[in-house]
Amino acid sequence: MERIFQKSVKRTSICLNGQWNITFDPDNTGLQKGYHRGENPSKDVSYVPSCWNLQLHKFDYFGVVWYSRKFTTVISSNSRLIFHAVSGQAVVYLDGKELGQHYGSYNKFWFDIPHLSAGEHLLVVKVDNAINDEDTMPLRFVDWFVWGGIYRSVELEQFSNLSIDKIHIDTEWDGLKVSGVNVKVQVKNWTDKEITDDFSLEMESTGKTVKKITISPGSVQDVSFTLKDFKPILWDTENPHLYMVHISCGTDDLYERTGFRKIETKNNRILLNGKEIFIKGVNRHNDHPELGYAIDASLILRDMQIIKDLGANAIRGSHYPNDPIVMDYCDQMGLLFWEELAFWNHPAHSLAKPLLHQRALQMAREMIERDYNHPSIIIWSIQNESKSSSQEGLDLFSKIAAQMRQMDISRLLSYASACGKNDICFDLVDIVCWNMYPGWYDDDEPLDNLDKRFALKLQDARNWLTEHKQLKPFMITEFGAAALLGETTFEGGRRYTENYQQKLLEKAIKGLIDSKVVQGFFIWQFCDGRTALPSKISIGRPRSFNNKGIVDEYRRPKLAYYTVRDLLHKISTYR
Repeated sequence: MERIFQKSVKRTSICLNGQWNITFDPDNTGLQKGYHRGENPSKDVSYVPSCWNLQLHKFDYFGVVWYSRKFTTVISSNSRLIFHAVSGQAVVYLDGKELGQHYGSYNKFWFDIPHLSAGEHLLVVKVDNAINDEDTMPLRFVDWFVWGGIYRSVELEQFSNLSIDKIHIDTEWDGLKVSGVNVKVQVKNWTDKEITDDFSLEMESTGKTVKKITISPGSVQDVSFTLKDFKPILWDTENPHLYMVHISCGTDDLYERTGFRKIETKNNRILLNGKEIFIKGVNRHNDHPELGYAIDASLILRDMQIIKDLGANAIRGSHYPNDPIVMDYCDQMGLLFWEELAFWNHPAHSLAKPLLHQRALQMAREMIERDYNHPSIIIWSIQNESKSSSQEGLDLFSKIAAQMRQMDISRLLSYASACGKNDICFDLVDIVCWNMYPGWYDDDEPLDNLDKRFALKLQDARNWLTEHKQLKPFMITEFGAAALLGETTFEGGRRYTENYQQKLLEKAIKGLIDSKVVQGFFIWQFCDGRTALPSKISIGRPRSFNNKGIVDEYRRPKLAYYTVRDLLHKISTYR
């Protein structure tokens, strides 16, 4: 399931989920052996969507895996083969011929197949989730588990002559009032003939708008609608009002859901619809120990419910583009969302690699195109904890920031810096964000006065930013401590105990509030998450998990959850 609502009522979609044949290819010799043509003796199977690391004895396998299955179409049609996410590099073959390739584990991609004949077809996908120290996203040294597999749905859409491919919704503002809504619809003519058709737009409170448009042979054209008298109810965290948009023509239709809100910064403040907001959020990885990346909609919904119960108003999608279902529920439940690219501790030499530039810009473009209409997304993040103190970092992050601003002027830009006062990229963003870990990485001092120490450190950072003309909102995007579920003690100063985590977060949140210089924070993190395996690379995590979650990997609450919940419910979203 791509979204939590039905996308279309007219088009035919063949679901290709289910059992696939699977072959592990550690020597990467499958192409020479003809695996892409079905010349593969393996009888092993896997269910799609899933992650292959959860198969017996395959947990620490990284490399090439071949997936194959047959499917049957009953009519000849213009077809679109869609993969909603495949980990790493994917090379797709249909009936022995390569359709194309895609890099990047987190966004959807597709291949158009004109005049796909009726009958049986062989679909083969070569998947490679290998990561290196140079130009992959992420690199080999990374603090999350890089699962492998076709882990979101696969579908084949069929069209006769026209397809409605994308809906792009922009808002015009007169101050804090909506003065117009522009809906741009991308339409493809699959034929070699000119087609004239009626295109309609329907949305709550607007009635139906119809245009007769001619689409040139074999072209992709934009059909635009402008609504000037539409006065929508604005979306916010307390009343997340949403509008269903329906675009239709003779043989195809497409639904999209959106909301209307204005996010901006002014005088060091973050404003939502003109009202100052304070971000009280959590970082969340979109994975589960029994499902990997293939976490389903019911578990995503439960995570959102737990986060709402916590009293948080925002989620940072750490550290990659998330499943669109996450943002669907954020839209629906009034949770603000920060979405970012798959950077983690990329050093300067890596940031200089041309292939990394290409991959990062592609991932940014795909992320924004896919998720543009979600009102919950208020921040596009360029990167996380990479070398933004280097010229190599400035060169790449400037390119990414420019592309993001060219594609979307309605949202804010930021990133999570680990470079502090050495950072040279803050001019690129609208909000300055630092990761700080008082009482954990930053110092070993007792927790009793951590709130005061942290407040002074935050004030010092704010003063430095002011001196360097960074008169922007300032947030802390990571802070926290690890705790092993069930590990408690009478001595509150012992690390990895629930008591220590509970006290550290209580003191840190107090310091953040008392400092009066931050406009928000994100706790690291919502749930414990599996990280790099010691057999591959060690980053010193007990259990090979990042254990800083306030709930564990199965979403069982630690002591800190209840303390944080009490604190967050006392902090108002609106100032």
